[in-house]
Amino acid sequence: MQNIPDSVSFRQLATLLSDAPSGSPVSDSDVLNEQVALDWSQRVETLLKEVEQSSDQASAGKNNQQVMALGSFRTHLWLGLQALKASGL
Repeated sequence: MQNIPDSVSFRQLATLLSDAPSGSPVSDSDVLNEQVALDWSQRVETLLKEVEQSSDQASAGKNNQQVMALGSFRTHLWLGLQALKASGL
């Protein structure tokens, strides 16, 4: 089992992307991954809508760093969703 790093630099990410295989045959696990990705995509979109609708409530009583952390969380969800869509799943 591969270890998952705590962080990855942009340079490391670019290297991983360039070293990644360009294509692979379709298998049953690919179909399952596509279904999981679709479910994940729908859940993230729902969560993003909730976050946007309740942003005033969520930021009430929070300091600037906490509000920025919520914004960062939203951004990471959005970027993950965009990456999933770009992957073609």
